[in-house]
Amino acid sequence: IQVFAQTDENPANWCRNGLFPRENVDFSLAKIKAKRGERVYFYSDDENCPSGKKCQTKSYLLANNEVIVSRKFGNFACSWYQGKKGETVGWITLDKLEFQNLLQSTDEYLGKWSFYDNSIEIKKTDKANIFNVTGNAFWKGFGDNIHIGELEGEAENIDGKLKYGEKDTGEYDCKATLDLIGKYLIVSDNLNCGGANVSFSGVYLKR
Repeated sequence: IQVFAQTDENPANWCRNGLFPRENVDFSLAKIKAKRGERVYFYSDDENCPSGKKCQTKSYLLANNEVIVSRKFGNFACSWYQGKKGETVGWITLDKLEFQNLLQSTDEYLGKWSFYDNSIEIKKTDKANIFNVTGNAFWKGFGDNIHIGELEGEAENIDGKLKYGEKDTGEYDCKATLDLIGKYLIVSDNLNCGGANVSFSGVYLKR
């Protein structure tokens, strides 16, 4: 079952918060390559962007700021910057990115993670390459309208990524991929892990 199919029909130049964790790619970590004080701007995904004349946004990064990169489009890379007050997502020119080599242990998955109100905890089990995953996700509508999602089960380490519900075969079974990139846990689910509009998808940080 392909859990990323819902993004396949979007325009190739789209680079957006909600879509970013669902990209069916191998994510990378990069640092901004710039002179001291130089501003490296994000570019939008509006029509004729990111390479059009009016595509540069007001948001910018500085030398050594760290971004997660999903995919490339021409001379641009779709990039996620996690700031203290939230994320900024958009296109950054490839010549301003210095990609990092990562050597990570699966033990780095262990612990408690959060993305806004969503939370995930990952623990070891007594089985090789099998982890226990629990989590809660929320979607808040108008007033007291709150939908809830839950993770409670095992995830298998497959090629360095944790696959939750991988062996479940039901059409509406919850499935999620947890991908550790540096200090970031990128989570993507198939939208079957809770009530309407509930999703665990996002970029999590350790608490």
